[in-house]
Amino acid sequence: MKVLLVQVKRIGDLILTTPVVKALRAAKPHCHITVIADSSAASLLPALGVDQTWTFERAGLLANLFRPSINSWIKSDLPFSEFAYCLDFTGTDRSALVSVLAGGSKRVTYERFRKKFLRPQIYQQFVDSSVRLRHTADHHTDLLRPLGIEVENVPSELHIPDLIHAEVRAKLENHEIEGAYAVIHAGTARPEKYWEPDRWAQVIEFLRSRYGLDTILTGSSDPAEQAHLAAIKAALKVPCVDLSGDTDLIELATVISGARFFGGVDTAAMHLADAFGTRSVALFGPTNPFQWRPRNPRSAVVRADTEEPFTPDQKGGPMSDIAVPAVLEAIERVLD
Repeated sequence: MKVLLVQVKRIGDLILTTPVVKALRAAKPHCHITVIADSSAASLLPALGVDQTWTFERAGLLANLFRPSINSWIKSDLPFSEFAYCLDFTGTDRSALVSVLAGGSKRVTYERFRKKFLRPQIYQQFVDSSVRLRHTADHHTDLLRPLGIEVENVPSELHIPDLIHAEVRAKLENHEIEGAYAVIHAGTARPEKYWEPDRWAQVIEFLRSRYGLDTILTGSSDPAEQAHLAAIKAALKVPCVDLSGDTDLIELATVISGARFFGGVDTAAMHLADAFGTRSVALFGPTNPFQWRPRNPRSAVVRADTEEPFTPDQKGGPMSDIAVPAVLEAIERVLD
């Protein structure tokens, strides 16, 4: 049986779709799985553990819909690929078009998209699953119900190719990182998720003094993020290694997979740490951890103005309300 998974949202959404792959593999071991993902996640696709991947270009609905190397696939292979199922996790016009191009498959998406233009003509089945009342990973695996698969709490999972492991190991050795290390990923695309630089500096110094861990800073080359990281480094009293802007997505994943500890905010890097079971502390402010929190048992969540258990309707607070002692206590819980 061939199944097409259409997930062209953000990188974090893609990582939280890997429980679908894991559940499919467990229930139908001989299933051939194809994933279509946004081109921003292209380098991570070899880690998904699927049989085939393609990337989706956001520029234009028809022109430049996919990368040039995929254009011939649209014209020939896709309409004749004989997918038994096409699961659309995204619900946009673009993902609907991809679902149509999947040909004679049974097309499945969420009930909340039924009223959108032409959706009853495009999809054969709509699954009722609340995006607000479910953790995002569970919301994704709910789309497997038409295949007779009903699961809960399936962990995210990624698999780094050996060659990438070797390349990243060499890069770390070039920076004289050979023992245990921590990763701090302080940046994010949303400035309201930033935590104060001097507080991150205190965390890094604590990791060094209490656990003897060197710290690697990771992040993008975005100017705002670089300014945030520069402020962290300026506040530091101990050395650190800055790999921000110097790794692609799968290299970042590999660095995180080898860390003894990961600290960060609600962003894709947090989901990477969760997928590898890396001991981690995730800071949440305005966003709700009920839907997005890491779920591996070696992780902890610190949220502004909120305590566990988290619920769908809890309101968060500004990141500035997160105190350093609360974060240090969470680190001790996951590392001691």
